[in-house]
Amino acid sequence: MSTAFAVPDLGDGATEGRLVALEVAAGETVAEGTLLAEVETDKSIVEVTAPETMAIEACDAAEGEDVEVGETLFTYEAADPDDPSESGDGEGGEPAEPPEPTEDGPSEPDDDSADAVGGASQLTGGASERTVRPVGEGTPADVPSPGSVEGVPEQTDVLIIGAGPGGYVAAIRAGQLGLDVTLVEDDAVGGTCLNYGCIPSKALIHGADIAYEAANAEHLGVSADPTVDIDQLTGWKDDVVDQLTGGVEQLCHAQGVTVVDGVAEFVNNRRATITTDDGETAIDFGNAIVATGSRPIEIPDFPFDSEYVLDSRDALALDERPDSLVVIGAGYIGMELSTVFEKLGTDVTVVEMFDDVLSGYDDDISRLVRERAAEFGIDFRFGEMAASWEETDDGIVVHTEDEDGDRHSLEAEKVFVVGGREPVTDTANLQAAGIELDDDGFVKTDAQGRTTCERIFAIGDVVGEPMLAHKASREGEVAAEAIAGEPSVLDYQAMPAVVFTDPEVATVGMSENDARDDGYYPVVGRMPLASNGRALTLGDTEGFVRIVADRRTELILGAQIVGPNASELIAEVALAIEMDARLSDIAETVHTHPTLSEAVMEAAANARGEAIHTAD
Repeated sequence: MSTAFAVPDLGDGATEGRLVALEVAAGETVAEGTLLAEVETDKSIVEVTAPETMAIEACDAAEGEDVEVGETLFTYEAADPDDPSESGDGEGGEPAEPPEPTEDGPSEPDDDSADAVGGASQLTGGASERTVRPVGEGTPADVPSPGSVEGVPEQTDVLIIGAGPGGYVAAIRAGQLGLDVTLVEDDAVGGTCLNYGCIPSKALIHGADIAYEAANAEHLGVSADPTVDIDQLTGWKDDVVDQLTGGVEQLCHAQGVTVVDGVAEFVNNRRATITTDDGETAIDFGNAIVATGSRPIEIPDFPFDSEYVLDSRDALALDERPDSLVVIGAGYIGMELSTVFEKLGTDVTVVEMFDDVLSGYDDDISRLVRERAAEFGIDFRFGEMAASWEETDDGIVVHTEDEDGDRHSLEAEKVFVVGGREPVTDTANLQAAGIELDDDGFVKTDAQGRTTCERIFAIGDVVGEPMLAHKASREGEVAAEAIAGEPSVLDYQAMPAVVFTDPEVATVGMSENDARDDGYYPVVGRMPLASNGRALTLGDTEGFVRIVADRRTELILGAQIVGPNASELIAEVALAIEMDARLSDIAETVHTHPTLSEAVMEAAANARGEAIHTAD
């Protein structure tokens, strides 16, 4: 006899919700305890399981629909749990046809693999009691069973692929929220930023700055002729990296995170394979977070497979300083490392197809960075593209081509290529989990980081610009909190960005043009560092603080800062934007004297026509 299966009590007083997943299809027979459906209320995601063995006859609701308590989801007949002919996967019966794909990607497995409490998916039961299938076919025969490699659990609440600044932060936050977490990394914990990017580059920048300042302080009455041991400087940089990576691993372990050295690939949206040095196994997960990051883009005829052609990782690992270097690209990475090597004594030539450095920044910002770089001795070749290179007895020759088609040659020991970065989307078999990419090749996500597969999130560089470590970290926190059922979202308006050139460049929020395009009536306050007492005592007065606000409400909309410690100063304005602060909130806050931060206060006052130390 047919029986209607209705939406059960959803708890917390909820009487309705959205059917985010229907785990069964007509013709299937499911065992007692099998996950049948997931209903999302305004407080949690409720997972509905089978009270008995059921033979599904017809489905009356579809994923994405709003459903009420008591509304029929499907009809079924009670089945004999001991009859293999009815179970759909016993020895005596034919396997049930897998459900069709949904608009959100692969359909859910037909067997119980998760049980959510308070919105967080938590796996229950042994892996041997479940069958997880990809869309349109049974689980491939070559997919190993869970638990076949020591150190890799059979199941986990949250599987995180990638242990960079997004992945490891997501892991720690999920652990703090009481979830069982497995973090998989195929290279080094900390990712590109910690091991090969932002941390080692800032360490080298610091060393180069010390050497340069010591050698160029005659105007202060200080004379020195420093020598730099590149091997020792690189070793110190590596020690800093080792200390931080060790700290990250300890933090993960403190929160009960299982860290696995291996490669993870999705089988479907419930299971992934993990390959380690000890073999291959599978793991079932309730939710997953993709944090696979980005990698340098290779430009034609300059592959990163030569001792002469370097990417950013290679450049930061050199144990000898090249006497000459061609840098292709005047973006933030190119300009940061060009400045480092020039200060260390390398002759640097920068080739850039655009007409200035830091494309995308305001002209007055780019000009200050370019002029200071030229003072250091960096040569620029604007309007030229790198065409090819060849090895010579003394090093290499880089051939470039300008807008008129004329070719030029540049001799150097090495060439450093920084043509940008691209998302890593080809290592985790995202398609098998129903994860879609946008037109630019990035993973599509919502404000919580959720992908086109409801239970899988993505964070960091793989989801798009800006490719910033602190953005990835905050996205990781938000994704972990969303998985745990918390109402967490990320507002990108207060997301600062920094270029660690000399002078430093820091921005947050809107520029004046951005504000005008968004319908505001902007007012701009500016404070030149030449009028700041602390900048004068540092002997570093090139730069400014500029604050953008709405003229009518004085709501702070953005800021651009160029000068020493701009990376630190920008945080005050980022906080102001996050708090919907007004110009008066900064202008009337007493700032310590003498400090660079006074320039932020003066810029806010200047926008109100009340600045004391500038007549701009």
